[in-house]
Amino acid sequence: MSFTWVPFYEEAASCLVAWEQRQPELISFLERLRQDGLPVTRLQDRDASGANVPLREIDPFTFFGAFNRQIRQARRLAIIAEVKELLTIGSEIPSDFAGIPILDNMRSWFFSFASERKASDVPTLWRVFRLALAEAPLDNPAFAESFDAAVALKGVNVNLTMGLFWIRPKTFLNLDSTNRAYLGQELPRGGLTFATYRQIIAQVRTRFSSMVELSQAAWNKSNTPQSAGKPSPGAHGTALTRATVNHWLVGAFWDGSDPSDQTDRFRQEGIWENGYSDKYLDEVRNMAVGDRIAIKSAFVLKANLPFDARGRSVSCMDVKAVGTVVKNRGDGRVVEVEWDDTPPPGRWYFYTNQKTIWRLRPDEEYARRLIDFAFHGVPQDYAWFVQRWESLEDPAASTRLPGQGRDAHPPRPYGLDDLIADGVFVPKDDLARALERLKSKKNLILQGPPGVGKTFVARRLAYALMQEEDPSRVEMVAFHPSYAYEDFVRGFRPAVGQAGSFELRDGIFFSFCRRAEADPDRDYVFIVDEINRGNLAAIFGDLLILIEADKRGQEFSVPLVYRQQDEDRFHVPKNVYLIGMMNLADRSLAMVDYALRRRFAFLTLRPAYGSESFRTWLTDRRMNDDLVSRIVARMAALNRQIADNPQLGEHYQLGHSFFCPRGQDFSGLDEAWFRDIVETEVAPLLEEYWFDDRKRAEAAREALLAP
Repeated sequence: MSFTWVPFYEEAASCLVAWEQRQPELISFLERLRQDGLPVTRLQDRDASGANVPLREIDPFTFFGAFNRQIRQARRLAIIAEVKELLTIGSEIPSDFAGIPILDNMRSWFFSFASERKASDVPTLWRVFRLALAEAPLDNPAFAESFDAAVALKGVNVNLTMGLFWIRPKTFLNLDSTNRAYLGQELPRGGLTFATYRQIIAQVRTRFSSMVELSQAAWNKSNTPQSAGKPSPGAHGTALTRATVNHWLVGAFWDGSDPSDQTDRFRQEGIWENGYSDKYLDEVRNMAVGDRIAIKSAFVLKANLPFDARGRSVSCMDVKAVGTVVKNRGDGRVVEVEWDDTPPPGRWYFYTNQKTIWRLRPDEEYARRLIDFAFHGVPQDYAWFVQRWESLEDPAASTRLPGQGRDAHPPRPYGLDDLIADGVFVPKDDLARALERLKSKKNLILQGPPGVGKTFVARRLAYALMQEEDPSRVEMVAFHPSYAYEDFVRGFRPAVGQAGSFELRDGIFFSFCRRAEADPDRDYVFIVDEINRGNLAAIFGDLLILIEADKRGQEFSVPLVYRQQDEDRFHVPKNVYLIGMMNLADRSLAMVDYALRRRFAFLTLRPAYGSESFRTWLTDRRMNDDLVSRIVARMAALNRQIADNPQLGEHYQLGHSFFCPRGQDFSGLDEAWFRDIVETEVAPLLEEYWFDDRKRAEAAREALLAP
């Protein structure tokens, strides 16, 4: 191996050092290459408002990174040819790039955005670059100081060692993940310093005479089939190797952000960031340099599973990015991460967790298998997990295995397919849209005529949102004309056992919000039946603003009308969702207040007699086909009559829930059951509809009961 790149890179570094005061020219040069169609590094900075602004400064390592990224060799050579001309480099263009580490295209800067960058950051990188080219830098106290100053910058960590290797490959050691795996070398737990870096180099030199050949050997080993997807054996372990590494699974969903999935941003910026300013701070501070970290997203699936789940929904988790913690900023919010450039392992089943931060315990068998899958590429053994699921006392009750640190017997996973299977006769696309609107708007109203199953749908939409059937996180009330703010939020109520005395008592919604706030990783759903029966402005009061999707969180907190002494201001947590229900056929109800209406999304439920899913649901439960046909035909005819009546209309049609009995076996239901439903439930409602036309109501009843 000739390593023809070495003399070119060394000379390029020597030439580049003179350009520190000519950074705008370097940026203009890269911009010209971009306009010529060559894939160079990002040239847009980001200011404190989040807006893209032109890049005004650049460090030498980032400039080198322009031709050391994941790009095609032909384009790489084209960029190098342009660099040769710009810097007037005498060395020949390389004919090979053996052993050169390259940057992740999503993270090719050595400095942070302008919104976080200090004025001294880029000069600090130029200084360490300049001193690295001096004689015997590893013995130079000035270089040692500049190294430590550089790795203290936001966005600079082990990537500095890659940059140093580019410019002096015979002196410096690259400590990227490929080399560390080959050497069996863990990063120092307290973070990389010049002292530990120099010590590692000294230890490595006792076994390798050439850093370049070491780098090539490490690359070769990482690309052999037998080593792919397996943990490093640590054959070349050193005294700095740490026996135990923590493994963290973390979330990247930021409610209210655009986009809500922050995975791409985290990879681009080389970080993972805690989305809470007041939660999980200690957990983040406990993430040590060298710990492994992966971004996960939990959800529920029922179809297209790689194993037989016997028709049940299964908890799933996509592992979307895997990396190594290379710096902890100590603020409880941000850790810098060296994200792997290999594809993530993909989808995992059964043993999942919705918490934002999940530290896996290697002493647990389930966790060990998840660690092997997420961090070492070992495929999940579906048969092993299915066998243990089937060994549970009631395997049909849950397809999430115990042991995730929350419940001994977790709730059953629940998704859109479960809504339909349970008897929600709404097209799946409409349900998916309603669920998405509930997630984004946080407030949804189900409206429709009587008997369309609004209460039934509301509770199951809540389960689908939560991705599990957990009634403990669902609360329900019914509004009425006498319902007040004091019942809903807080107010004075007669003291128990103290005649003539009153006490300040929390309302049901206030208490519900406090419960949700203490459990921020899980969603909570508050259901209001007959939401338009109450005086909504009076009931919600100052909460009218707080329930808006973009007004959630502590920054929008307000003092309550009735306050306890020294009490914090109140806010509605982001993980609280509201579902209201409205009966469109009730003449006694006023229109929903427009101020409240705009804060809700709406889903109209309609009778499902014409739905094939309704007929299938009945026949699957062994209802007689003739009885099913009678229900469908006669109720559909009645609803057409109601819809065509100018005094009624489609809002007064009768829903399908009149004929949705409980249980799983309807084979015993017959004509007498149908007659009972008509006589005791449907006919009285028709008499109310046509209170001034008894003959029409009677004719409709007779049509339903005709032989």
